[in-house]
Amino acid sequence: LLVARLGLFGIKSADARNALVQTPDVSQSSSYAIAQLVDANSPIYGSWQLKYSVDGVVHTSVLVMNGYSGVMRTRYFSSNKKQVVDQKIRLKSSPRGLVFLGYNPVYAGTSTRHPTYAADNFLFAIEDDGSFTAFTCDDRRQCSPVDVEEMISQS
Repeated sequence: LLVARLGLFGIKSADARNALVQTPDVSQSSSYAIAQLVDANSPIYGSWQLKYSVDGVVHTSVLVMNGYSGVMRTRYFSSNKKQVVDQKIRLKSSPRGLVFLGYNPVYAGTSTRHPTYAADNFLFAIEDDGSFTAFTCDDRRQCSPVDVEEMISQS
């Protein structure tokens, strides 16, 4: 359902920060999670481009989901050069929508942990009025609305 909605409805960012709470989570690298997080009921397949900012620096990510897990590559500018980071993603569900939890941020194409990149966590929701909400808060609680665009395969 979310996949169909992402492709058919206009995307609107909104303040969903209240859904984020600090919780200890020893099972993963992420130290922030969404309250009442449970396994998602349905898998998600597809690719999306996500745009958001951290302290005015625009981050452009490509999220590829293959069921209940996925990968994400993020490009941004820092220390006078382009940075590229890969991270793994887990799909969860919360009372406020679907949650995509990032973990293990590494230099793109390697297994070397990025020393300063905080894993990204996203909340996607279809609101009761049919509008779409997308928000991110990373593991350092740096939050931003997210613009989401579905990537259509050319096959």
